[in-house]
Amino acid sequence: MLRLALLFSLLFTLNVAANSEKDAYTSELNSEFMEAQINQFEIEDTLFENFQDETLEVEDIEVIELEETADIDFDTKQYLPKRFNANKGIYDIDWNTTQLIEIDEEVELSFDTKRHLPKNFNPYKDMLKKNVNEVVVSLY
Repeated sequence: MLRLALLFSLLFTLNVAANSEKDAYTSELNSEFMEAQINQFEIEDTLFENFQDETLEVEDIEVIELEETADIDFDTKQYLPKRFNANKGIYDIDWNTTQLIEIDEEVELSFDTKRHLPKNFNPYKDMLKKNVNEVVVSLY
């Protein structure tokens, strides 16, 4: 199917070139254009010849993480205290005694949501009837 489409494209291009002006300069440009088009079609045919047969799996994709370094034009040591250690205390936090608080962000909508919900809508209606262990959360 791909080769057939390429063949029709080539014939269309040849037809357009044959019907164009017979001027020598235009003819030379058309022949160069046609040669470039033919080369492009051959390259595309070679590249995509078996493309439909290939399947791509996520495991086949190799992710390369670039490690970027910051180049600072001055010596940072002269601006830091003596015996400065950036990693000091990093493992001193006892997560068993640390209380984490979740801060809820208030969202202000610019419209009245009641107009878009059914009458007597209650999002918490069946919340207490469900067993939390039976709730399935899908990530996809």
